[in-house]
Amino acid sequence: MSSSRFLATFLFVSVVFATGSQAAVFSRISQKAACPVVTTKPDFDYIPYAGLWYEIERFENVFQQGTSCERAIYEEISTGVVSVLNTAVLADGTLTNITGSATAISPEEPGHLIVSFPGRPDGDYLVLDTDYTNYASVYSCGTAGAFVLEYAWLLGREQTMTQEIMDLALSKYTQFGVDVSTFQMTTQGPTCEYFPEYPFPPASN
Repeated sequence: MSSSRFLATFLFVSVVFATGSQAAVFSRISQKAACPVVTTKPDFDYIPYAGLWYEIERFENVFQQGTSCERAIYEEISTGVVSVLNTAVLADGTLTNITGSATAISPEEPGHLIVSFPGRPDGDYLVLDTDYTNYASVYSCGTAGAFVLEYAWLLGREQTMTQEIMDLALSKYTQFGVDVSTFQMTTQGPTCEYFPEYPFPPASN
């Protein structure tokens, strides 16, 4: 993320966080001097990546505090652009969701997408690696003055992930020096109420 865009995001987040809004988009502040240099999956293809993903683990962040049962649903809108539907359950049991889009910005780096949500600054979505059928290692990092803020989401096609697959997915972070020891596991499974129905039911006439 460019320093100017990240600074705008940081300032936006700081204001929202100060007001206590659920819309906050603030992630952990790292002790690092700078963001690690990472590369995304070089042959990333958003077509097989589309569909339903469950959040398995994440870096804790303010805008997801107290939430559980997170899912992300991606569907192609047009060439290079996919819809993003994030759903979760709040601490009081209320279902919540937000809809946006993700756009591939360069054929030379297809795993680098820009995510946009209404009324919020754009953000980077870096697919470090995915096998499309089991896991996706997603990361974002930027600086604002002396602050280094990191986001990371480990996604899975199923509600649970085997240790073998998780170790593989986490290795995609550690190879770039990203500390995975602070990952927080996301509640998934029979205690969750998921919405909407997926695959999406056909529209009624």
